[in-house]
Amino acid sequence: MAARKRNPLIGGIFAMLMIGFGGYRFYLHYTGQTIMESWQMILSGAVVLYGLFVAYSVITQENDVENE
Repeated sequence: MAARKRNPLIGGIFAMLMIGFGGYRFYLHYTGQTIMESWQMILSGAVVLYGLFVAYSVITQENDVENE
């Protein structure tokens, strides 16, 4: 079974959006602009972590170029 490949451009954009969204939610909470419940903080952390995972998988993805 072959491993799934990510499009580096789409994966990079998706990772930046996820990290940016979660980071913005943390910024709003810690600067006191909004009060977030615990489950919202956990969800924001999960979004950031998933964005980091996507970024890591895009960066470490190997190219399968066959030499002909």
